[in-house]
Amino acid sequence: MTDKELIELVRKQDSKGFETLYKIYYKRLYLLAFKYLRKEETAQEVVNDVFLKIWTDPALLNQIQSPGPYLSRCIVNNALNLISREKKQHQKQEQFLMGFQEEEHQSDEALVLEQQLQQLEMALDQLPPQCKKVMMMSKFDKFKQQEIADRLNISIKTVKNHLTQGYEKIRVILSKEQVFLLFLFFNQLFR
Repeated sequence: MTDKELIELVRKQDSKGFETLYKIYYKRLYLLAFKYLRKEETAQEVVNDVFLKIWTDPALLNQIQSPGPYLSRCIVNNALNLISREKKQHQKQEQFLMGFQEEEHQSDEALVLEQQLQQLEMALDQLPPQCKKVMMMSKFDKFKQQEIADRLNISIKTVKNHLTQGYEKIRVILSKEQVFLLFLFFNQLFR
């Protein structure tokens, strides 16, 4: 049977002609698809999709003289389209995962910071009331030592003593590393 006769049978949706076309070209087309895709199942699917398309739309063969080059071109195009779609999908997944990891990292940092703030708050709560008030006014309200002294009706030397004693007691309560990180954070936060 010639290529023209075979194409004519397939155009007429002759099942024997289609089966013959399938048997003649399947292995060659599968190897071509596998060369691009490197996955057995995916290569089989691409080949079967091309044959299915020809069976459901035989008019595709109207201008074809020889099915071999046409089928090969269909396989290559479908394989390249599939590779392109998979690459785009992979990029989207990577972007999603990177965003998720970034959010996770940020939430981890927020959790650590929250824990450190809770520790600092507990340390501040252990200070004598006047000392705590001076520390809060200095670090959180950003008052200068003279302003604290004026507002609390105490001497500036007393303010300095409260700050010194407060820092010492906090250092004892918290580890040195935590103190450094917390005060570094506060200095950055309140600039």
